[in-house]
Amino acid sequence: MRSLFVITTSIVLVLLSANVSATDSWPRGAKLAYIDRCAESMSSQGLPMKNAKAYCTCTTNGMEAEFGMKEYDQMMRAEANPNGGEYDRHLYNVLMACKNHLPR
Repeated sequence: MRSLFVITTSIVLVLLSANVSATDSWPRGAKLAYIDRCAESMSSQGLPMKNAKAYCTCTTNGMEAEFGMKEYDQMMRAEANPNGGEYDRHLYNVLMACKNHLPR
């Protein structure tokens, strides 16, 4: 399960990098496309599509609310770590808030 979480974190951050915008909120079309790509990627690794879609939606909404586009660069450099720096902790909190969408 830990490896799925690490893979998920990596996928979320890599896929999100294609959606950089100058505005603080994420463009709706880019956000929806990201959720679809994220879910497809996670599903291809064995996560049921229902869970993948829910998890990707949850993390995307959380990252948008927590970081917006103004702090996008900091988010991309962050590593999900409850004991790390400010942005590491923010990312960790977003991912932990969505973990109920992953199989136990």
